[in-house]
Amino acid sequence: MGGRLKLRKRIKTMQKIQELENGPIPYTVTAIAKLLDVSPSTVSNYRKALRKEGLIGVKRYRVPNTGDWAIDRDIFDKLPEIERFSAWCSRNKLVPTEFTNRLFDICRTTSKAPDQLIISLEKAEIIYDNFTQIWLKQYPDKMLDRYNRAIRKFLIFNQITLPPNSKVMPSGTESAGEYARVRLSDTEVSDGRKWFQTNYGDNWSILFGTHHEIFARPSVMLDWVPEVEIAHVDVDGVSYEYGTTDIFERKTEKHFDKLILEPTVLKEVLDLPKNKPIIDMPKEQLSATYAEMLREYYIDIGRIEAGEKYKKGVVGWLYSNRPIYTIRHSAALMWSRRTSFNLELVSKMGWEDTKTLSKFYARTTIKNIMQAGTCYYCRPPNQLEDEKLFCSATHALAYLNGGRK
Repeated sequence: MGGRLKLRKRIKTMQKIQELENGPIPYTVTAIAKLLDVSPSTVSNYRKALRKEGLIGVKRYRVPNTGDWAIDRDIFDKLPEIERFSAWCSRNKLVPTEFTNRLFDICRTTSKAPDQLIISLEKAEIIYDNFTQIWLKQYPDKMLDRYNRAIRKFLIFNQITLPPNSKVMPSGTESAGEYARVRLSDTEVSDGRKWFQTNYGDNWSILFGTHHEIFARPSVMLDWVPEVEIAHVDVDGVSYEYGTTDIFERKTEKHFDKLILEPTVLKEVLDLPKNKPIIDMPKEQLSATYAEMLREYYIDIGRIEAGEKYKKGVVGWLYSNRPIYTIRHSAALMWSRRTSFNLELVSKMGWEDTKTLSKFYARTTIKNIMQAGTCYYCRPPNQLEDEKLFCSATHALAYLNGGRK
């Protein structure tokens, strides 16, 4: 019952946003958020979903010293520089909008058309430095990672050589490993599946459970069409089944083999209808809805406080600001526990190298060193904890299926 009420509330919110957007009075995101008593990010995400479905139009307000491209996103996308770049992204199995959305923000904020960015490296640095100063004043707690990637990718495509250690448009991430120990306990993961099922239904529970097993990046996970194959392995004379699937990560342009060991999750995902995503919903709307649900769950289990504003670098910031990406962090640590902290093995399922995994997702601690060799299947400790440890993935599989040695 609670899930249906919350879903109706979300639908009502989207309908109200649609009415305000299509009305005679122009409203800003902040003004709509205050009127409806929701966060500005919620309004922004719902507006994107509505615009994508053609239910609202593009706001007609002009940015000084710009052309029509700053008024109409369709015109921006048809600029020769953007069309060529988008086509190149598509050929290379990248999602063009992951970069063009950020380029649009950069160009509008600085009142500079895309062709101004590719005159020279110096010109691009001046424009982008101006953008970052404006952006950080407006959004001091938000990271620039995606904008850095977008501008770098655009310049590289246009054959502009970037310095290896650019301070203006750096590569890599800003997090510097502050969130490398962010995770949910085993009980919080299993309780999370039940919570989603109770409040929002079976498919949302399956999405959460599968996401925590295969930890695909959010942009890939939300439109992933389940194609899972069953495999078997013998452990101490008993045959156990597990699932395997191939995930193409657009960010790294690589395929990664993923495993599903949790038997309930495996059964549920195998029973899903074929040839469609777990949740069949427009991606922008799905992303916003899933993120809100996860924040609600994190509040329920005490990971964050409702209404609290967390500073970047504080653990609560990731739960609050990147709730979907938090699952990738949590699953990385879970898989390190399932493999006796063998990051070489874990990296094969989602990262290009162990350095990235270790620094940003699953940093090994002194306690982990002392835990190595513990296995809840074959060598259980006297003091049981809520983050189970295994000497190998096969023993984790046996344990999850009820096996004990």
